[in-house]
Amino acid sequence: MRIAYVIAVYPPVGSQPFVVNEMLEVAAAGHALFLVPVYPAPPSPLRHGTFARLRPAGVLPPALCGPGTLALALCTLARRPLRSLEALVGAHRAAGRNPWAHARLLAIGPKALATAWRLRRLGVEHVHAHFASQTADLAAIAGRVAGIPFSFTAHAYDIYSRAPRMRNATLGWKLRHAARAFAVSDYAAERLRALLPPAACERVHTARVGIPLDLFAACPAPSRGGELRLLAVARLQAKKGLDTLIAACALLRDRGLAFRLRVFGEGPLGAALAAQVAGLGLGEHVLLGAPIPQEAVADEMRACHVVVLPCRKDASGDMDGIPTVFMEAMATGRPVVSCPISGIPELVRDGETGLLVAPDDPMALAAALERLAGDDALRLRLGRQARALVERQHDQHANTRRLLELMQGAPGASRPAALRAAARVAS
Repeated sequence: MRIAYVIAVYPPVGSQPFVVNEMLEVAAAGHALFLVPVYPAPPSPLRHGTFARLRPAGVLPPALCGPGTLALALCTLARRPLRSLEALVGAHRAAGRNPWAHARLLAIGPKALATAWRLRRLGVEHVHAHFASQTADLAAIAGRVAGIPFSFTAHAYDIYSRAPRMRNATLGWKLRHAARAFAVSDYAAERLRALLPPAACERVHTARVGIPLDLFAACPAPSRGGELRLLAVARLQAKKGLDTLIAACALLRDRGLAFRLRVFGEGPLGAALAAQVAGLGLGEHVLLGAPIPQEAVADEMRACHVVVLPCRKDASGDMDGIPTVFMEAMATGRPVVSCPISGIPELVRDGETGLLVAPDDPMALAAALERLAGDDALRLRLGRQARALVERQHDQHANTRRLLELMQGAPGASRPAALRAAARVAS
C-alpha cells in the first residue's frame, strides 16, 4: 500500500519519536511511505538515533505556500470544483465562530488542494495524520478532494484543550468523514465516539502508542546506595504537574529521605521551575536538564529507581493522553507514580504497575515516593508487572501491524492497481 503521513514539520519534531518509530515500522512492513509536512522546520538539536533510519519514498514540499503550491491548488480547484468547495466549505462551516480555526484552515487551504493533486499523481491509497488538529485538517481536505480514504490519530491537546486558540472546532467534521479514527487510549476513543452517531462509532479504534522494546529492555534497578533516584522526562508545561513534584521533593528533603531527582525537558515553565527549585533550596537534590534523545532516555531509565510525573488537567482542560515516557519506564522495569487522569490508569494501574495519587497534592505524592523508597520488594514487583503489561499493550511492531490492518480494511481502501493508475491518468 502507498501511504502518506501528514506530520507537523519536516524534519520531524524531536519531542515525538513515537511518530517516527511508527513510520519506520510502516516502511519496514513493505509499504511505500510518503511524508506531507505542514510546515518546514530548522533541524532540531534533539535528534534520536532512529531518525537517521527514516527514508521515505518521497517528501512533499514542506513550505506552507509558494508559486508551485498555488498553481496546483488552482488546477485542482478547476478540475475538481465540487469536491474542492465541498471540503473547504464543510471545514469552515464546522469551524463555527472560532476565528483561530478559520485562520488555520485559510492557511492550509491552498496546500491541502495542492496535496490532493500530488497524492493522486503518486498513487497514494491512504492518508494518515498524527494529531487531530491542523495535520488532520490537511489530511481531511486533501483526502476528500482526491477521493482517498484518510484517518488520524488523536493524542491529547488536540482533543482536550478548550482554549480558543487550541480548541479543535473541526473535530466532529473530521470524524464524520474519516475512514478510520484512532486514539491513544480507551478514554480518548470514548470521547471521540461521543461525537458520532452510534452507527458510526465502529470507525473509532484505540491505537496505543508503540515503543521499541529492544531499546527499552527490562533491566535490574541499580543498588539503592542510600539514595532513591527519581526521574522525570517531559515538556515543561502546566499539565505535567512538575511544580507539584518539586514541592513534594521539599517535603522528602525535610523528612530526611535521601533522594535525587533528574528532570529532562524544555518548555514555557522552565524559568519558573528553576526559580522554585532555587527558592526551596533543592539545588543539591533536583537537576533540571535539557531534552535528551531516546537513547539517552533509555540510559536514564536504567539508572533510576522510579519515574514520576504527577499529571493534571490544566486551566484550558488540556491533559496528557498517556505519556510515552511511562511506557519506556515500565518497559525497563521501573514503576511509575502519577495521577488518575485521562488514559493514564489504563497503563499505570495503582498497586499493580505503579502508584496513583490525586493531582496537585504534594503530600500524597511524597507519601507514595516514601512508600517506594522503603519497600524494595514492592518496587521490584511493580516493575516486573509493568514490563509485562507494556509487552502486551505497547510493542511497536504489533501495534503498527494492527494499525495497518485497520487502515487496509477502511472503506474505500482496496482499489485495484489498474483503477488507481486510471485515476492518476484522469487527474
